[in-house]
Amino acid sequence: MSKGTARPDAASGCYQLPEEAHLALAQTRDRLHLLARLAAPRSTQDDLPGAELPLKPAALAHCFQELAERLDHSLAEARWPEPPKT
Repeated sequence: MSKGTARPDAASGCYQLPEEAHLALAQTRDRLHLLARLAAPRSTQDDLPGAELPLKPAALAHCFQELAERLDHSLAEARWPEPPKT
C-alpha cells in the first residue's frame, strides 16, 4: 500500500479474511463452476435415466476432497477482528 492511501478500519462485527484465503475461496468457487459445467447435460440423451457421466467415482471424490480441504483452510484463516486497544 502506498503511503498516501489510508486503509479503512475493519467494520466491527465482521470477520476478516486474509487475501490468500480469499483467493483460495475464489478459486474453489471457479472449480465448482467447472465441475457443474462438466456434469451438465450436453444433449437430451444426456438427461435420460440410463445416461452415465464419464467420470470415475475416485476422480470425482478426489475433486470434492480437494475442494473441501481448500474450504477448511480458508475458513480456518477467518478471524474476528481484535477489539481496538484503549
